[in-house]
Amino acid sequence: MPSTRKTFARVVICAVALSAGAPVLAQTAPAAAPPAAPSLPSTASDHEALAKKYQAEAAQYRKTAAEHKQMAAEYKKAHPDPKGGPKNHPWYQKMAKHCEALWKDAERLAKDAEKAADYHAMRAKELQGS
Repeated sequence: MPSTRKTFARVVICAVALSAGAPVLAQTAPAAAPPAAPSLPSTASDHEALAKKYQAEAAQYRKTAAEHKQMAAEYKKAHPDPKGGPKNHPWYQKMAKHCEALWKDAERLAKDAEKAADYHAMRAKELQGS
């Protein structure tokens, strides 16, 4: 009988603890306000600022591309096959492909950022009357 009382007491304590915490769990955080829509550039200085921003992004993407291009090359030569064939370590092959994909993606992003920079530089000149 003593073990039944202890078990019953434990069940009651757990039930009380869970019911006391229920209101806390039911509360939700207030909804965050939606982010404000970005404003479109309307002046020459707005376009110049965006051109500089995109030029900086393109430079960063090119740096990332160069890093991953170098890593891909390192993975490819890390464990050569003794017979002179393709590299035999499967993880090095996977990592080389991973780095190549990141390198190519970063190059594409750099090109896109450069195009955006060129566009905003052109619009700035148009608005300045040049």
